[in-house]
Amino acid sequence: MRNRYTAGRRCWKRTLYCALFLCITSFHYPMDVLRVHVGKPYQGVEKDSTFDVEEHTAIYPGEPSHPSSTWISSPTIVEFDDPVYGFKLPSTIFGAVSYGDWNVMTVTTSPMTATMPFGDAVERLSDIQNRLKAQGWALEPYESNDWFKTESVAEREQLQAKLFDQAVGIDLYVPGKYSLLLLIKCYASCDKQDPATAKYLIDISVGRDRSGT
Repeated sequence: MRNRYTAGRRCWKRTLYCALFLCITSFHYPMDVLRVHVGKPYQGVEKDSTFDVEEHTAIYPGEPSHPSSTWISSPTIVEFDDPVYGFKLPSTIFGAVSYGDWNVMTVTTSPMTATMPFGDAVERLSDIQNRLKAQGWALEPYESNDWFKTESVAEREQLQAKLFDQAVGIDLYVPGKYSLLLLIKCYASCDKQDPATAKYLIDISVGRDRSGT
């Protein structure tokens, strides 16, 4: 009888431990979201975001005081929340929003939390480029300004070889509203020019369109 009781108690404990383990390992804290677009008032950014904007914003002293910039340093999703041209990026640990007259002037971020090997980085680059295309962002009419070509092995190898010498970016815009730079660069082990060890970063910067079109 005692053996049956002991065995049952052990089984009950194992079930409880398994349930607790599943509960702990399957629970995820919600990711902070910073909802912002160029021209949006600071108060709107603060109200619409789950990210603690006030806690991470530098304020210019004086009378009247006003926000200078908001900084991201922990995992956060940046959502460019324009109702027509908006897009959401993968989580990042870097972002900076600058203000002028209480309105957003620029947004600078990276859709990554760490450097990536070229294959992973170019997949993310292609995904973001496709998102921007789908939302109506167009190439600025500059000479040699063209979409990243990453479909074939040869195109990817050509891009990777170029990145050992310089960062590569494209300029996009929404005429009369926004200007965006999408850039990829080699960030680690670049001097060895070894495709197997080099690591890459993607940068995104958004400001007002100043093309005059």
